[in-house]
Amino acid sequence: MQLTPPAASPSSGYPRPDEDFPSALRQARSAVDLLAQLKIPPSPARFVVLFNHQGGAMPDLSRAVNRLMSHDRLTATGLDELYDEFFTRFLEEEQLREASRRIGRTVAEVADCLGAASGSAKRYGSVLAGFSTSAEQIASLSPANLRMFAELSNAIGTVLSETRKMSDTNRILEERLQLSGREIEILREHLDLLEREAGLDGLTGIANRKSFDIVLREAIAQAQREEQPLSLLMIDIDHFKIFNDAHGHQMGDNVLKLVARYMRECVKGRDTVARYGGEEFTIILPHTRLDAAVQAANLIRHHVSSKKVVNRRTGANLGQITLSIGVAEYRPGEPSSELVHRADEALYLAKGSGRDKVASESEIPTHA
Repeated sequence: MQLTPPAASPSSGYPRPDEDFPSALRQARSAVDLLAQLKIPPSPARFVVLFNHQGGAMPDLSRAVNRLMSHDRLTATGLDELYDEFFTRFLEEEQLREASRRIGRTVAEVADCLGAASGSAKRYGSVLAGFSTSAEQIASLSPANLRMFAELSNAIGTVLSETRKMSDTNRILEERLQLSGREIEILREHLDLLEREAGLDGLTGIANRKSFDIVLREAIAQAQREEQPLSLLMIDIDHFKIFNDAHGHQMGDNVLKLVARYMRECVKGRDTVARYGGEEFTIILPHTRLDAAVQAANLIRHHVSSKKVVNRRTGANLGQITLSIGVAEYRPGEPSSELVHRADEALYLAKGSGRDKVASESEIPTHA
């Protein structure tokens, strides 16, 4: 079943101002009704996803929801992952903006210090110039002139006073620059950490969907530039929902982490393993043609299925993990979405023909 979001204002994609409240109320009721229809426990994040989907203001989000619905895969986990994909990036961006603001404040403080030091230096130079003039005038007079000696003593005292001020200013400047340097280093490390974490799946530690999209675009650009082949695997854990319902989400999470680890054991350093969503994974294989990618997929499938899942708390053997895998090769000039679509179609061909299989795009019926 596929849902079509209600029509929005043709001019902007949002309800007109005089319809804001009624439209929002309809969206809210529709989102809650859909959660009830799917028997998904409501949460603020899941409501946000379906509310925006029903409003039609985020086409990419609606396409993702409809895709899951069409394959009967719109679950609580799926909604949570859609929230992470489409909304948590705004939280990450806010963290980056706050870090940027802190850097801006630090730089402004350094500039203020430098300005203060510059002012002190100018005053110091002016005093020295005045002292030089006074000394020249005094040198031309009789040493017996006590009044001139008093002026010389005052001039020297003024120079010494400004020298102390200059020394104090420079000391404060040095201390503040050291503190600012440490702050900037901490901020740099924080930004590096945010950048790394933004590209990783929090559960499995492999690349997340956002990182996958970036890496795939770069891999396609490189393949076209170097005229090298590129293949893509779309991978799904068989009967994962049944396993999750039977053994609980914690065991389900452990299986996801195990599969991610086993797949990484089978790939080369240039390959990218990513969590595409839920129990679905993907692997980008640069410099790999379709037949070699099929061989790699079968290697991964056999490696994973050879492992047993054991409940460490009870020692119970929970069986083996099997994978269905779809394989496609990049066609020069096509958008990345076409490559993903063909690999996805091959994946569902593997699932539809019994699971625990690898299917190539060459096996997809021409009418598909």
